[in-house]
Order: sequence, then structure tokens, then C-alpha cells
Amino acid sequence: MLNLIKLELKRMNLVGVAVTFVLINAAIVGMLMLLGIEPEAVTEFLSSSDDLRVIIELFVIAAFVIYASVLLSQIIVEEFKNKTISFLFMYPISRKKLLFAKLIIVSVLTFFFVIASTLIVYYSFLAFNKLYAFTPVELGLALPSGYLLHLVVLAIACSGMSLIPLFFGMRKYSVPATIVSGIAIVALLSSSVNTNDTNLFSVTAVPVFLGLLGFLIAYFVVGRAVKQDF
Repeated sequence: MLNLIKLELKRMNLVGVAVTFVLINAAIVGMLMLLGIEPEAVTEFLSSSDDLRVIIELFVIAAFVIYASVLLSQIIVEEFKNKTISFLFMYPISRKKLLFAKLIIVSVLTFFFVIASTLIVYYSFLAFNKLYAFTPVELGLALPSGYLLHLVVLAIACSGMSLIPLFFGMRKYSVPATIVSGIAIVALLSSSVNTNDTNLFSVTAVPVFLGLLGFLIAYFVVGRAVKQDF
């Protein structure tokens, strides 16, 4: 399995992936800087560093769940659509292992991106906020005790959640369906559940449930895909 993952990584444009990661982080930091345009309005929904961390997490998850759907469309859905996957299936390698290697790459990248991006964006905004005071909220250099554990759990949930678009994309080998379903998941998590504008993302059980659902869906989709004839 490790060799398959290494081979698949060689086929990917890792430089492009790295550049996209940097650009996404820059875009999120840029959006947070816009908070300084209307500081009075910001205080209505941003009253503590906890609120800022939630906003950052939501931006990060939204960005990388959608990006994961793009990766899935590139390394799996398009290969089935163009039937180039048939050439890989001709090798004396388990079809399941081959597809699981691709899914592991997407999941691990999403896991790493969520953790790294959350920390990068937080500390980048902290530094810029000290210089330009985009928001009056005091941001601490030290994160709360147990926050890293929370972030790891969240990243694991996202690594599973990022696989859900595969179900929709593989139904008719549709790249647009893969990406649109990723956007739909983000929209669902961002939706309010009460009049206090509490969204589904803030209910920890929801992303965790979606993460478990994503892993189950991936297993189901792979089991069905290996039976396809080309």
C-alpha cells in the first residue's frame, strides 16, 4: 500500500497542490483582514478569541473540503470518466488497494491542511492584528489547553467528510457533481440551527458524524467501483 501511495504521489502535481495550499491560506487571512473595515459591526459576532477561532475553522474547513472534492475529481472521477483507470487496472495490483491509496492521499492531505492552515491563519492574523488592529479582540499567543486535541479530532472528521463528494461524483462519473456536492456540504455546515445564528459546524457531533459517514461511503464506493467493467 505504501508503494502505491508513493507511485500515486509521483503522478500528482504536488507543486500545484502546495501552491494552492499557500493561496488558500492567503485568501483566508485576507478575508479576515476585511473585518477591520467595519469594526463596530464586527464586535456583534466577534467578542472573543474563541469566536475568531471558530470563524477560522469554518473558513478552513470550507476551503479544504471543497479542495478535496477537486482532488477527488482529478485523481479518481476523471480517470473513470476517461477510462484511463482501465490501464491501471491491467497491472497485477488489487483494484481496491489502488483506489484506497488514492483516497488515503486525499484524506491525509485534508487532515494535514486543516491542522496546518488553522494554525497558520490564526498566528498570521494575530501578527497582522497587532500591527494594524483589525479587531479590538485580544488574541493570545498561547492556545487554550486541549485546543490541539480538538483540532486533531476536527481534522480527522474533515478527512472523512472530504470523501463524501465521491459518492455523487462516481454515480455518473461527473466532475461538476463531485465539486458541487463538496460546496453543498460546506453550505450545510454553515447553515443556522436557531435564531442565535448557531451553525451546524459548532455542534461537534455533526462534523464527526459526517466524517464517519464519509469513510463508510468511500468504502462502499470503492467496493462498487472495482466491479465495473471497462
